[in-house]
Amino acid sequence: MLRPLVNGLVAFLLCASASSLPTHAQAPKAEKDKAQDPSTYMHVNAPLAQSILIKVKSRHDDIVKLGLHAVPPGAADNVIIANITASKIGKKSSAKDLEKLAQNKPIAVRQEKDQTFDLLIPVTDSKGRDLDGGFVVMEVPYSKASNEEEALKIGVGIRDEVQRQIPSKSALYQQ
Repeated sequence: MLRPLVNGLVAFLLCASASSLPTHAQAPKAEKDKAQDPSTYMHVNAPLAQSILIKVKSRHDDIVKLGLHAVPPGAADNVIIANITASKIGKKSSAKDLEKLAQNKPIAVRQEKDQTFDLLIPVTDSKGRDLDGGFVVMEVPYSKASNEEEALKIGVGIRDEVQRQIPSKSALYQQ
């Protein structure tokens, strides 16, 4: 007497659960290629540089991005050696950034699309020694600076904070 009721309930549940399944096969999501293109990336290990940037960024809500570029020992290309977005580490510096660096002065560019000032500021170690093409990049939101001069004031202060913590170029690549 219970058996027909149980069979009916089981049949109902199977139909109900089957109706929630997709009616067509779904293609598996393609995984992103985790290997970075060697024409635009190189392996970089600069643990001190990374540690400095993470600490500095944690104290500043007045910037939204922070990266450090230089030519690593034994390399020919200027690359991102540290960045608050780890996936950017090792990316070769753009031609546009290298042109700005050649001016050897802090530069702020208004980015209307992102509502930020994009900054590039040359950097040295704490004793003023060259880091082999060293510069910091960051973005200052319009909400924190109303013009390029205010953005540069924020950026130079942050660059100085980073610079004070760099004992030497070689130290950047050590634990």
